[in-house]
Amino acid sequence: MAHPAIWRGKQFFYPIGNTSAVCLTQDLCPSEKADCAASWMRRPEAYPLHCICKQHGIASITKTGLHLLRPRECSHWRAQIQHLMRTVKLMYQTARNTILFTLLADEGAVQKVPQIWDIFFHFYLDKASHDLLITQCRKLVELSSDLDSWNNGPYGPFLRMCTSDTLAELRRLWQLYIKTTTYSPSEAKAFKSAYAADIKASKAKSKFVLTSSRAAGPLSMYALKMAGDHYNNYWETGICSAVPKRPSEVSYPNPTLVYSMVGDKFGIHYGTDPLSCFHLAEALVPAVGSARHPEQVTLKDVITVCKTQFSLWCTSVSKVLGSHGPSSPSPLIMRCFVGDALSLCQALGYSRTTKSTSTPFPVAPWKSACITFDSEAYGADKQSLAPTTFNVIDTSNLLDHVGVLNILVVTSPILQRTPSATLYTEGLSGSGPEDSLSQQLCGDIATIGLLLGLIPVSFVSQFTNRSNMHELMMQFSKENITQNHERLAWRLLGGAEKLMTDLDRPIDITPEQLAGVFFNVYLDIFFYQNMARKMTMVKQSPSSIRIFGDIHYHRRAYVEFLSVVKRRVITEWAPTMNMLHDKILGDRTLMTGMNCYQDLCCQLHLLGVFTVEWMSLQKVQEVYRIERPPVFHDWKAIPQTVCIVLVVPRARLQSLLPALDENGTPVLQCDVRGATTSNTFSCINTVFGTVKISGKGDGKTAAIKEDATRRYGTSPLVVWFWVPSVVFSNEHRLSVVLTVLSTPATFTLTMKLGFDLSLFRADMGDDQLVHILRQRPNAVPGWRRKPLSFTTRVDIVEPKMKTSLTSGATPTVNQVSMHSIAIVLGDKSLQFPFPLPIDAKKVKLRIARKSLYIEITLPLKPVLGEIDSDMFPVIPHRGDLALWNMHRVNLDQCVPFSFTNKNALQWVNPHVSLMLSERERCFPDSVATGSTLLDLKRTLHIIFGHASGTADGKPPLCYALQQEQKIFVMLYITDLRLDLGSHTIVADTWVMPSSPVPAKIEAFGKVAEHVMSGSNMKQVGAGVEERKAWMHLLVAATERCRTWEHRTNCEYRVQSAIPLTLEPDKSSICSCGAGVGAEAFVKKYPMLRPLAPHVTRAAISPLFALSYMERVINPEGAAATKIPPTPASATAVRYECAACGKEGGAPGSLLICSRCRLVRYCSAGCQREDWKGHKKHCVVPSS
Repeated sequence: MAHPAIWRGKQFFYPIGNTSAVCLTQDLCPSEKADCAASWMRRPEAYPLHCICKQHGIASITKTGLHLLRPRECSHWRAQIQHLMRTVKLMYQTARNTILFTLLADEGAVQKVPQIWDIFFHFYLDKASHDLLITQCRKLVELSSDLDSWNNGPYGPFLRMCTSDTLAELRRLWQLYIKTTTYSPSEAKAFKSAYAADIKASKAKSKFVLTSSRAAGPLSMYALKMAGDHYNNYWETGICSAVPKRPSEVSYPNPTLVYSMVGDKFGIHYGTDPLSCFHLAEALVPAVGSARHPEQVTLKDVITVCKTQFSLWCTSVSKVLGSHGPSSPSPLIMRCFVGDALSLCQALGYSRTTKSTSTPFPVAPWKSACITFDSEAYGADKQSLAPTTFNVIDTSNLLDHVGVLNILVVTSPILQRTPSATLYTEGLSGSGPEDSLSQQLCGDIATIGLLLGLIPVSFVSQFTNRSNMHELMMQFSKENITQNHERLAWRLLGGAEKLMTDLDRPIDITPEQLAGVFFNVYLDIFFYQNMARKMTMVKQSPSSIRIFGDIHYHRRAYVEFLSVVKRRVITEWAPTMNMLHDKILGDRTLMTGMNCYQDLCCQLHLLGVFTVEWMSLQKVQEVYRIERPPVFHDWKAIPQTVCIVLVVPRARLQSLLPALDENGTPVLQCDVRGATTSNTFSCINTVFGTVKISGKGDGKTAAIKEDATRRYGTSPLVVWFWVPSVVFSNEHRLSVVLTVLSTPATFTLTMKLGFDLSLFRADMGDDQLVHILRQRPNAVPGWRRKPLSFTTRVDIVEPKMKTSLTSGATPTVNQVSMHSIAIVLGDKSLQFPFPLPIDAKKVKLRIARKSLYIEITLPLKPVLGEIDSDMFPVIPHRGDLALWNMHRVNLDQCVPFSFTNKNALQWVNPHVSLMLSERERCFPDSVATGSTLLDLKRTLHIIFGHASGTADGKPPLCYALQQEQKIFVMLYITDLRLDLGSHTIVADTWVMPSSPVPAKIEAFGKVAEHVMSGSNMKQVGAGVEERKAWMHLLVAATERCRTWEHRTNCEYRVQSAIPLTLEPDKSSICSCGAGVGAEAFVKKYPMLRPLAPHVTRAAISPLFALSYMERVINPEGAAATKIPPTPASATAVRYECAACGKEGGAPGSLLICSRCRLVRYCSAGCQREDWKGHKKHCVVPSS
């Protein structure tokens, strides 16, 4: 397993989501087929239920809920199914999800939506809803006797099971739901009484639970009271209600909430609230034509909007599922899997490589069976019936429970190698600096990204279109907040660089560098063993003590990380590992690190990463040539590793269960102890069941029969783990001990277990309780540190360049783009793409004139505030265009809002102000920033302020962006809309770039009197670099919302350039979308009808600062922030010396302050002269 073994003590059932819906295909090209992998779960130990879905153009379902995907081949579905893009996000176990989708596939589903709502959200049901549920369960049980029966049934075409075990587990749950109707009157009364008592006991003790307010996004401040009121009503009545009273006819306990891994009881998490699944901002924002203030919205209004969203989603899905006939394939195919997410990813990668349906990866923790896929969909003789790689992988907030590094390691191999392929992660835990992304990654973001080949898109771009204002509001409104929602999109390195054709290109790293990075990750990943660091962190932040209880990694997880890196690097591996081995042996910072040394060496060998000398087969044979310990007396040959099976009698464990349960989720591990030695092995497997031993000596095998009642039964606990065989040579009298890992959270257990936290001990020679095997039980045959510098070698082969190099010429380095440089020798040059943003000024060259190569070394860590104007990459991909850092939106499905009541829009400015970090906010408005990204943000702030009417009252007709009084583009905003899935707003914009087209000039002449009169035109100045950035942004903004196809003679194709130009008097965008859908433009501005054929629709969003990289001002400060003044002309944004005012032609012509990276100077003398005033505003960028 890639995660430590966790005792399942305090568990919760998560049948309903706690974050609102997202669109899984928002980052894919419009023509791209979606292969999505998503988890329907929160805690893996609570109920590991997952789904793979392959969709060919209509809709999809995620772990986090049910979402409509953008239509692909079937364009006639567009109107019906786009409702799903902005509706409900549900978190059900797979048994409940299957009920939902099968109900929606049946005839008359739309009429049953009110009952379906009740089944999936309410604790109590009325008779109609209860009867519908039980009838559907009986139908599903009848269809699910085996995979063939299911696949040939009415639901098989769109709902498939990855394994037969999955179907069997679902069938068991449906049967349990039905069983509740067979109780005798006395049993039914007891069942209902226990159900009510469990609900009362589960409700949060806090008076105000406000977490559902985050579903309101930028209007969350208006949802706080309603969130608290609804939570109390919901848990008091068991239904979604605006009043704290349940109708008398709603009296049936919902059986789908009774059975889970928590046990046969109501065990729903105390924070559950259905409102969290929806987009509440739609209810709170003033609708077009309305002047209603958000404070006038009632709880009843909010619930009505949520039910409407759910109904629209159900209607759309029902139409999609009913769209195919008996002979036509379903446009939507979902494949469900019940098991552990990490194991599933590993099994998919294994099946893809070996073409085998049998894998060595366990179905889930506390289970001995391994994943075996359906042979009808997977395997060597199948032509990709079921996907094993994906272009969308959504992991929900699994990282809170299994660790982000584990997720990256197992998902990287199954993510398709395309520019648009995206991995999504969400985090809900943590709210302080100790929970930073670097801390979670156990290393510098750029370094870990380089090694694993995945990087957060926003980290590279230094902005995000997704707002987390609602999280800041929550922290501002309530003390001791323990949650901070952060959703990140990860993509393959190099995907933003148009020249990067191989997204799996290996990287060159020296052994010394790589060993140093590996060692730093080792120290960070096992930080909980560093007592000095622990005390320092707790002293600096007492709340950080809680992160020491979240142990996500053991030695095998670390080795699996090394294994992925090994496949990605070009280096001398053996010297690298020898250096790492020596560093670990010499380390004294991890107090108990050496206790796990043999475990580490064992895992290195098992995964084929590296074999230390003392574990080589030759050394093992030498150790046991003279004398063998008793455990090996009957063995013909002794392998390098063996498996130890420990049987813990239930009687010895039973009395400890209450103490373990009370402790929550402690980590279990095993020790092999002697009189003078103790070695800890953390990668253990556990299951309740009985062991059957066959054979003897090295032919001995073990078969485990699992106890279906698990911890509630009478079977013993069986534990097995791998050890180096030489462990038995250290001492003759050894024992095996099952223990609890010591953390601050387990201190109370010492009263019961003692300071060594031992649960059970057995002598190694006890052949009833301890078994030494060559293979594991039920064996399956076969099977934050200093950032890294990027170093690569360039062989010079071009004749003229070879001559220049041998004659002593010095190469020069030019910056070509954000991700590429050019090496120039004489009149020849070589261009090279890099996987991360680079700075040519910081390059170091090592020239080998005789060997004719150049070694290039440069740091990869981006510096905040320094970013190229090409910050919105659009990459050609299979005849389409992929966006790197902007998600796609359907503007017609984004909710527009009214500007008529300025007081109802008081949230807009604080929301947009979050584009600026605290560092950026300190920079004076009147001075050139020197940061293209900051200049762009300020312009966007001006545009959104005026478009909403919060700056100068009535919004202007258009916005003229100009450089040195010369307009390069005009923007016409018809609406401001809610981008609900990203908790932000988007400007529905029509852009008209300047270009010398006679028809366009003539059209503008006809409307000039309207555009140019009074305050109808807002002029905004921009410098050279900002203007270039806008040329890039316009391409991305028009592409992200397009509903049209690029023509075969599209200028992007003909000229092989995106954008088409960076010249101010020419258009940077193609003409394919000009005039398409312009009826909406004409309806809004009828006087501008002549411009309709020349404008292209675009979606322009705020560019928010990254809260995980630097401090973002709190809402109180943001609320007081005014709209920045409009630059009077381009001279206000030219690059100039902050001291004397001397102008520079471009960013590189002036010196830049090395501390804040914002202010520029013409000389060191000017910088010294200006320091007295500048130091008040000089802020070091966070990293």
